[in-house]
Amino acid sequence: MERVVEVYIKGICKARGFSYMTQATSQRVLAKWGVKLSVDKSKRRFDFGVYNGKKLYLIEANYYGGGGSKLKSTAGEYKSLYDFLARDGHKFVWITDGIGWQSTSRPLEETFNHIEYLLNLKMITKGILEEIIANNL
Repeated sequence: MERVVEVYIKGICKARGFSYMTQATSQRVLAKWGVKLSVDKSKRRFDFGVYNGKKLYLIEANYYGGGGSKLKSTAGEYKSLYDFLARDGHKFVWITDGIGWQSTSRPLEETFNHIEYLLNLKMITKGILEEIIANNL
């Protein structure tokens, strides 16, 4: 999933003159962009960090081929993570997809209703991720 999403992020950043990194940590974000990123866990790594010159976007990408407790716990964790990052003015984007959500739709719906940006792959192919990053300058 990360490789697929990176293709789109790389294209957006190249076309718009934005910058991104994989496996974004608070130390790497500070070193590359001079942006202070508080984290809820000392070992917190985001799949991607994108900086458009004004705002920092922290992106997680997950694909679930089956249902189960992992989906529920991830959805709950990302609701809390969104709240934590929003306090510092950073944007959080969760990109998730897969058949696993068909049997575990309630936690996904709760998270969708809580966080600002929850996308699937189809939404990315239609340009929604680019619109979010480019229009929040």
